[in-house]
This record gives sequence, structure tokens and C-alpha cells, in this order.
Amino acid sequence: MKKILIWSGIIALTVIAVMLVLYFSGRSVYTRFITAIAQLVEKSTSKSQGISTISSFDAYKKLSELRFSDTTNNAVFKLDLENPLVLGNDETTTILFSVPNDGEYAVVIKYRYDNFTTSSGTLEFEVEKKTYLGILDNFTYYDFNEKVYDRYGNEITPEQKPFEGTYLTFVKDASRISHYPLLLKLNAGENLISVKNTRSPIVIEGIYLVAGSSLFVSQPYAEYRSVKRHEGKSGEDIIVIEAEGISFKSDSLISLTNEQTALVTPYEILRRKINVIDETTFKQSGQEIFWSFYVETPGYYKIAFRYKQATNRGIPIFRRIYLDGKVPFKEFVEYPFPYTGYTWKDYVLKNEQNEPLEVYLDKGFHILSMEVTTGMYEDTIKFLQNSVKKLQEIGLELRKLVGNNLDPNRTWNIEKYMPNAVPDLTHISQSLKAEHEKLVGIVGKQGLPSIADMLVCAGIIDNILRKPEKLPFYIDVLSEGASSIAQRLSELSMRLKEQPMGIDKIYVFQGSLDRFAYPKSTFLITAYEELQKLWLSLFNKNEAYSIYEKVDEASLRVWVNRPVQYVETLQYLTDSDFTRKTGIKVIFSIMPNEQKLVLASAANTVPDVAMSISNWIPFELAIRNALFPLSYFPDFFTFAEKNINVETLLPMVVDDKVYGITETQNFYVLFYRKDIIEKFSIPIPDTWDDVKKILPELQRRGMNFSIPMCEQTTKYFNTTGPFFFQNKARLYTKDGMKTAINEENSVKAFELMTDLFAIYGIPEQVASFYNSFRYGRIPIGVGDFGLYVTLLNAADEIYGLWDIAPSPGVRTENGEILRYQVAGDRAIVIFANSNKKEKAWEFIKWWMSKDTQVKFARMMVNRYGPTYLWNTANIEAFKELDFIDEKHKKVILEQWKWIREVQRHPGGYMVEREVSNIWNSVVIEGKPLRTSIDRSVILINRELERKLTEFGYIINGKKIKDYRMYDSMEEFIETVINRGEGESTTHH
Repeated sequence: MKKILIWSGIIALTVIAVMLVLYFSGRSVYTRFITAIAQLVEKSTSKSQGISTISSFDAYKKLSELRFSDTTNNAVFKLDLENPLVLGNDETTTILFSVPNDGEYAVVIKYRYDNFTTSSGTLEFEVEKKTYLGILDNFTYYDFNEKVYDRYGNEITPEQKPFEGTYLTFVKDASRISHYPLLLKLNAGENLISVKNTRSPIVIEGIYLVAGSSLFVSQPYAEYRSVKRHEGKSGEDIIVIEAEGISFKSDSLISLTNEQTALVTPYEILRRKINVIDETTFKQSGQEIFWSFYVETPGYYKIAFRYKQATNRGIPIFRRIYLDGKVPFKEFVEYPFPYTGYTWKDYVLKNEQNEPLEVYLDKGFHILSMEVTTGMYEDTIKFLQNSVKKLQEIGLELRKLVGNNLDPNRTWNIEKYMPNAVPDLTHISQSLKAEHEKLVGIVGKQGLPSIADMLVCAGIIDNILRKPEKLPFYIDVLSEGASSIAQRLSELSMRLKEQPMGIDKIYVFQGSLDRFAYPKSTFLITAYEELQKLWLSLFNKNEAYSIYEKVDEASLRVWVNRPVQYVETLQYLTDSDFTRKTGIKVIFSIMPNEQKLVLASAANTVPDVAMSISNWIPFELAIRNALFPLSYFPDFFTFAEKNINVETLLPMVVDDKVYGITETQNFYVLFYRKDIIEKFSIPIPDTWDDVKKILPELQRRGMNFSIPMCEQTTKYFNTTGPFFFQNKARLYTKDGMKTAINEENSVKAFELMTDLFAIYGIPEQVASFYNSFRYGRIPIGVGDFGLYVTLLNAADEIYGLWDIAPSPGVRTENGEILRYQVAGDRAIVIFANSNKKEKAWEFIKWWMSKDTQVKFARMMVNRYGPTYLWNTANIEAFKELDFIDEKHKKVILEQWKWIREVQRHPGGYMVEREVSNIWNSVVIEGKPLRTSIDRSVILINRELERKLTEFGYIINGKKIKDYRMYDSMEEFIETVINRGEGESTTHH
């Protein structure tokens, strides 16, 4: 035993000694490197002190002069407008362009945005009935004069700002595929072109056409180096640029971020620093980042990047590299950067012979820029996308041929009914093999797994074509399944289209980079980092934004039911605006579980304010006297009616008081595939009767219609409620004592929602409407905001092939269509035991104001990308959101005129459950509707009585007071506010 203890002690001491050696050795290596880099960055910056006052906008103007001085002079068509053309949203103008020869021409446009916006503009050009969609750059910059930190000392991405002035730039291809700007195919002579603005209003000051063949330099590097240039004394100069210190960028979606690793600089183990270009945001063709630097000694310099590309496994990504607005030589037009995996690497730009490429820089100020391009993948991406469309067309034709019922014993003469199907599939298979062979030469062996699907799909097609008479049995394999050929090729095209690249720093240097680059072996540094984290973890117990964190008693404490990205941005916005204006300090914490708020209230451990909670939770808290009625504030209804749709407040009404305010708002609209609907000439339904008429047309082609109920096992009020509202039905009697689901209008609602399934064949279960919509199995149906965001960002194969319309409804006797849908999403409340109620209300009014909501929405998208689209409940703020198509915005705003919510009731869970049970009884079990309703009414009324007794509305079986139920907030305001109830200036 003694020996075991001795040996255990020796081993423990040895481990500790090794850890200490690793720790101090690693710290020494890392400290030396960090110090050297900091000195080089400081030296690089100090060289340009004489020009450091040049603003980002001045740098942009200088770049425009350098880039477009020759372009505008050599343009084949010039139109300078003395009276600038103001083109509002959805407005069109026609321009007569004249060109000397047939060919493709790029458009250079001089313009400015009429309103403040950080999103890119879009223009449609129509030439001889062919439409081209282009994107306009919106140059933005960061103000680095003031570093911004959160309360933990972590650096926060600074706010980006657009330039105020006129831009001059190429119109870029909106498909984000072409490595060239948008090219219009024009005939020699005059061409009448219509130009339509589809986003924020712009002011056009000039338009120029440039021949596509003259866009980029064609001289090779050897020719570039053969030109004699003045050189200073050749030395060992180096300029180090921290990539996050950009001068400006062409797209607001490019973001800076923190990479919490010692492999990049600046870095602190305990605090986060903004230290890299975010790999996931710098990936779309046409995006460009600009860095400025100063050269003291003229001469030839090499360029190196410390970067990471971990997303596209084994596949090189491409960038176009500019110096002072021009591509210096051909090798920089489409420069490949190898795959790095999850490590950061220093990479010197070089030619195919592995020799460094050098650029000449004279003394003075220079601008280096890097533009995303699809490079050598462009033709492959277009082929893959065309193949996907062709496969989907074949799938639709097969559905049209065989209908919904596929006889397993039948064969088809495909050559007779679909003469092009076999040749098209054969061509796709052969082309896939050829494109794969071409890609192998680009990606090399390490990229083979990423493009293997091309050969796999070609093999599957070849197997199918051995028995073409059985082709209809392979519809799922070809175009509709989750692992179908169309889906595989679509995902591959998206991977090739996206060219992600994270950048830590840039070196402009002479001599060898080895003297300045990161140590080749990072073992000691990594060991030091991990040991330091282990040590800190023993003492630093608090998580960031924890609800258990001790805060100043004078501060307003707010719990937020959102991820940390939202909370960080919210804290920054509050500190920089609300606190600065009012002096009220606000501390935000991340709520671990919103459903535990009731327990937290019982334990008296709640904050002053809770934000972003589900809109049914305020009722659960209010019925237990845990919340303060917001309607007690004298200006509550005035504020609410001015900023939000008050109908969304109904779920938060208890006893003639309103206990919360809506923060974000959902929408349910009709989604439809334009390509499929137009192909089969199916009209867009306006009413449920219209839906019933188109269902046979869809179903005989193996397709169907979806509503939100299809994706739920238990049918909740958000999907069943609209059927009651549209039929003017009620769920409860006016006094709230009994259910009203057996009234005549309610029966009509049940008949509609059950007949759609039991008689008209809408699918009872849809695993994912999103996937069914993409594959074309369900090309039309009702969906919500979540589906909208997903289709915008993750359904590249149907880009431009879908649209939205108002939700179907019920036509009344006077011809009006009732399209009611629920819309409430998240809410804000003030707790009853807060002693800062007035401050809390001031904060809520600031937060829900139009200006704050617009600013927050823009910041979230600009920092984290379009998947963080903010569905604000402030109607005026929603109208100003930049990242939603204006046509879609009009549809959503129209649907929001038809908002109706279910008022909560103490026994409401029983009503919700039994409405679902009635549907199941009729649709699944085939039972009679009225018998099912009568059975459920007995169960519901029994439970309502029990719950109303629990909360004091019924005592000893006798009603003491009504639990007043309102059909709408309009009725609530008329009956409660107008008679002086519900408002009080006395705060308890």
C-alpha cells in the first residue's frame, strides 16, 4: 500500500512537472510571437500616420477613381443624367441603349440610396423578354475609433454604417454564380431595356455599358514583371494588416467575429476579441473586402494571407485579388486558396511552379481588396442547377403520367409518352461523368469525397435506364426523396457556389515570411492555452449573462429568452442608446427555461422584466398574480395602437387587464411553387372552396396541399383557431363558464377542418412541409415565418421558383373573404414585485419603438447573417426592414390585417385538447362529428367548472363573477376602456 502511494505521488508530481514545463514553454513561445506581431502591426500603422486621417469614404472615392477611370472613359455607351432618376420600389423606367456590336455587356451604374439602408439593392433588366436580375453594392464601414465591450470585457463587433454619397460600381449577378458582373446580351444598334427597382428607392445619376471581353486584365505574370519599374533599396520590409481592421466592404452581410483560439491574433483566453473575418459570411460571389495600407519603400512585394477554409471539405475556394482597384495580372483573376481544415495557415500567393507572385508598390497609400468568385466552378454549378431543374421536370411529367396510384405490376412505354425522358437522363449521366473528371483536376485527391455524388448519381441513372419501362417507379429516386438525385446535385451545387474564407491577417512583405509567420509547430502554444483554460475554469464559475449573476440593485434586471447573440446585441444597443439617454442601467440575462418562470415567481426570484417569452406564458403568470398589468400605464393603449397590431394582445388579457405586449409577430401565408402551379395552370386559391377545387388537379398528379395542422400530432389553437375565426365561431360563451364549440358556427368550423382531410384528401401527416415543398410533392400550402426564412436561406435549388399570397379564407354573404390567422409570437412582461415598474415601462417603450426595432433588426442581420431575420411586431419598423422582398412584404402586411387570437382561459388546455380529439375522432377514427362534439363538450365543461372554482370565479357550484371572454381586442377596447375600466394610475 505504501509503495502504491509513493508511486502515485511520483506520477502525480511528474504530471504536474510536465504540465508546468509545457505551460511556461508555451507561454514563452506565444508571448514572443504576439509581441512580434503587435510590433509589426504598430510599425505598419505608424508608417501611415501622415495619412491616417483619410476616412473610409475618402478611401472609397480614391478606389472608385482608380477602378473606373478607364472603364467610364472607354464605355461603349454613356448616359450621364443631369436630372437624376429617382426609382422607387417596384417602379420601372425604360432606357434606349446603343452598342456597336452584338455581344455581352456589363453595366456600370452611378447611384445613391434615397433612404438609409444597409442591404444591397436589386434591379431587374428586361431585354427582349429576357429578364436579368442584378445586385447593387451597398458599401459599409466600421467606426473603429471606439472599441465596444460588454460587461465582461468581451469586445463586440462595432456598428457598421453605410456611406453617405454616390456609388459607382458594376451591377452584379444576383444568382451569385457568375465570376463576372451581370452581363446583358445585346444586339448591335439600339436596344430598349426596361429597368425595374425591386428594393429600396435609389437615385440613378449615370449608366455606362462596358464590353464583357474587356473587363479583366489578360496579361500573364511574366509579362507584368517584364516591365521596368523604379525600385527603392531592396530590403526586408513587412506590413502586417489585421484582417478585421477593414477599410470598407461591398456587402453588409460580411461580418467580423471572434475566433477563441491562440492560433489567431489578437487573442485573450479570458476575454473575447474581434480578431477575424467571419468565414461563414464571406462566401458569396461578388462580395468584396478592402484594406488600406501605406508603403514606405517602393519595390516588389509578396502577399500572404493567414486564413481558414474548413467548410467545403477538400475543395479549394477562389478569390479575385485587386491592388488599387485593378487586377494586376491574369493569375489574380481567379486565384485558388487550398482547403485548410480547421487550422489557420499562412499562405504566400504563388504561381503553378510554386514561385511567389510579387506586385509592384510605389511609395504611398494603397488599397488591397479581395472579391469572392466561383472561379472554375461556374460552368459546373450552372450544369448542376440545370440538371436539377430537368430532373424535377421529368418527375412532374411522370407524376402527370401515372397520377397518384402507382400499379406495381404495370409497365409504361416511356418513349411514346415521354420521348425526351430517356435521352435527357442519358445526357445528364454522361455530363456528370465529364464534369466530375474536370473537377478532379481542380480539387485533387483530397476533394474527391466532396464531389463523389456526381459519379454516384450517374451510376444510379444508368441503372434506372436499363429498364426505362419501369421509370415511374423511380420518381422518388430521381427528384423527390431526401436522398434523391436532384437533392444530391442541388446540395453539391450549393457547396460549390459558396466559397467561405475566414481571414486573420495579411502580410505584404519582402524577403521570407518565415521570420514573421506563426510558429510551424503549435503544440506548445496549444498546451499553454488549454492549461490556462483549465486553471481559469477552477475559479471562474459564472457563465456569461447568467440569471444567477449578482448585479447592481439600482439596475433594471431583464431576463431574455433568446440565444447569446441576441442578448449581446441587445445589451450593446441598450447601453449605447437607452442608458445614455435616460441614465437607466439595464442588465440582461439569458433565461434558461421560460416554462420555469411560474416556479421562479412562486420562489420570488424573478427579474423586473421578462422578454421574448411565448405569448401564452403571460396568462399563466397573470392568473397567479405574478405580473403587473401594463394596461395600468396611462399611455399603454396609445402606445400599443401606434406601434403594434393590438389584436395580438388578446392572449394576455385577464379580468379586463392586459399583462403583456407583443415583441415579435408571426405570419401564416400561402406558399406556392410558381413553376409547378404555372405548368399545370392551377389557379392560386383565395378561399377554402377554391382549395377544394384544385385538390383533384393536384392529387391526380401525385401532389397535394398542406396546412399547418398536417405537421402537428396534437392540433393546437394556432392551427385550429383560424377555422373558428373564419366561420365567426367561438370557443367559449361570453361569461367564460362553458364552451361554445357546439354552437352552429363552431360546427361549421369543425366541418371545414375535418372535410379537408376526410373528404378532400389533404394528408393527415406531413413530416416536413419544407422538404415536401422543395421536392415538389406538396407545391402549395400554408406556412409561417420560420418556413419563409428557411426557404430564403436553405432552398437554393428553387431560388426564384416560389412565391407567397394571402392565406385562404371563407367568403361571407357580402363577398368579403375572412382570412383570419393567428400571429402572436413572443411577448414582454413586467413582474408584480418589481420596484422599478416606471423604469421598466420606459425601457419597453424604447425597445418597441420603430427606430430601435429597425436598428436592432439591421444589426442582427449584418452581424450574423440573413438567418437572423427579426420578425418585429412593430408594423412601421417591419415596413422598413431591408432584407425582405418588397412584394412579399406587401403580402405579409395584407395578411396582418387579418389577425385574430385565442383568448386564454384557466381551463383552455382542455378545450385545446378536445378540439384536437374531435378532429382525430372524425378524421382518423371515422366517427360522426356531432357525436364527437357532444362528448367533448361534457368533458370540457366539467374541467372549466373545476378550474374556475380553483381561481375563485365559482364557489360552491355558483358563479360569483364572469370570466369575461372577448372575440377580439377591438371588442375589449370598446367594452372595457371606453367605460373606464382596465386603466389605473395607481401602481401597486
